[in-house]
Amino acid sequence: MKKNEFLKSEVLTRLGEKLKSSGYKLSKSACEFTKKTDFGWNKYQIVFLNRDNGWELKPSLLVRFNEVENLFHQISDFDKKYQKVTPTIGTSIEDLVNSSITQTRLELTNEIQINGVVNSLIELFDNVADPFFRTYNNLHAIDEKLNSNVNDTSLTGDIFKGIKSLIIAKLIKRKDFYKIENIYHSYYKEFSNGFYLPEYLKLRELLKSNV
Repeated sequence: MKKNEFLKSEVLTRLGEKLKSSGYKLSKSACEFTKKTDFGWNKYQIVFLNRDNGWELKPSLLVRFNEVENLFHQISDFDKKYQKVTPTIGTSIEDLVNSSITQTRLELTNEIQINGVVNSLIELFDNVADPFFRTYNNLHAIDEKLNSNVNDTSLTGDIFKGIKSLIIAKLIKRKDFYKIENIYHSYYKEFSNGFYLPEYLKLRELLKSNV
């Protein structure tokens, strides 16, 4: 096994042992730790970025609500084999916290660093990831975050902002649903020269008949 692959494997294995008691299961090939929930799953994902002398680690957080994703994939172009792994919301930890105060990327270049990196990843899990998962464990909390500011794409990205937000607004039966529907209609008319507007219009028709 090459040095970099050994370092990655050791970090994931040791981190997996520590997260096991919290209900998280390691997928070493995906470099992520998944906990099944009543509504879908939470994932603590470690992105390993290749650097000249080793790795730079960038932890990220993903949350899936099955009822949101099941509706989304009735109008999406995702291949069926990928439909079970799409998150409803997600973000890197560095985009969530002040990186000038908290170290959000970690360097891994040699075996001596392994324990320190694992401990730092556990600290980020305890202080950032777990509170995030507890905050966004219901659709009302996600709706408040997504639909209170149409320009905030921090948890969805630009492409899926309106689509995921509209599904959630419908599922929780927001009183101003039709106002939000029109806001995102305008959003997709302008975004990317209207490229994603047809998909959004398909979603509007779906939500009229299925929810």
